[in-house]
Amino acid sequence: MRPTNTAFHILQRVKEYYASSELNFVATQAQRVVSYIGWKPHDDGWVKLNTYGACRERSVAACGGVLRNNHGEWIRGFSKFLGTCSAYVAELWGVLEGLKYNWSLGFRKVELNVDSVAVAKVIKEGGTASNMGYSLVKEIHRLVSFEWEVKIFHSYRETNRCADTLANMGYSLEENIVFFDVGLSKPTSAISGI
Repeated sequence: MRPTNTAFHILQRVKEYYASSELNFVATQAQRVVSYIGWKPHDDGWVKLNTYGACRERSVAACGGVLRNNHGEWIRGFSKFLGTCSAYVAELWGVLEGLKYNWSLGFRKVELNVDSVAVAKVIKEGGTASNMGYSLVKEIHRLVSFEWEVKIFHSYRETNRCADTLANMGYSLEENIVFFDVGLSKPTSAISGI
């Protein structure tokens, strides 16, 4: 049915539109939170381990990690090809390999940064809601129980770019794992026996 006063009807709809837009603007503005993202230094005597697990098409996965001192300077890094698994399991592999590498290097105060909230939570709280990655979580907990200090934190992906790059390098590896002693120019291959 056509309205009798078309201009009035259109103006009413325009007013309703602007009123709803203002309400939506106010509602969305209240929920915004600004987070400053960046690498944060840690205490003297501690090293920072950033790990990352990546999963591409057809569930082909790799992981990597970087170890830095409290000034943010490179100490060591690693890349590993995983084969087929989920992104969650790839993240767990990154944590496991990173912790094993740190232990073998003799560092006993480690700040672990993972960009997966689920992985950070399962490592901190123990247990897992699914069977996926159960044996990896169990092995990570075994390593954490050694005589050393391991602090576990969630970090945003933007602060984890170096580990992300190392994980992506893992896709092209023919060997199981590659360790980088100096920057990304001098790789050494090995398989840790922890």
